[in-house]
Amino acid sequence: MRWKTLVAAAALVVAATLVAGAATAGSAASKTKRQRITIVLDDSANPSTFVLTPLTAGPIRQDSGQWSACCWTNRSVTRDGQSVDIDNPKLTFKGQNGTFTWRARITFVDLDNDYTVATAVWKITRGTGAYAHLEGHGRQAFVEKTDGTAKLADQAQGIVDLGR
Repeated sequence: MRWKTLVAAAALVVAATLVAGAATAGSAASKTKRQRITIVLDDSANPSTFVLTPLTAGPIRQDSGQWSACCWTNRSVTRDGQSVDIDNPKLTFKGQNGTFTWRARITFVDLDNDYTVATAVWKITRGTGAYAHLEGHGRQAFVEKTDGTAKLADQAQGIVDLGR
């Protein structure tokens, strides 16, 4: 009887070890697949440029190139007594490793001192080259002159993976 109890206990330990190992391997695989990135956008020159930098390990590598925006609508609303403009541009990033596009929803708020602060959420819509199956989303923030002539800073961060 005692022998059967020891065999059953050993079998449970082996099963628990296998399950724990599979769970750890699964979570490690999913963690390396998803990756945090940052993109610094600069539109002080023509054409506008970007630098993509991975913040965590994964398949996406550092890249740089040109970006452009098109195809948006603009609407003005009042939220809690404050006027805001909302745009939804499509941004295209053409880097050395491929091209990807995202759709953003940007909220602009004018400040008293001729500057605008903006925050956005973005979602990857398509890609080519190294970004052929890129999926992801994130947030962006920037500060610019109210007339759009100069930006002080423009940075996006988010989570991406290569999907399929």
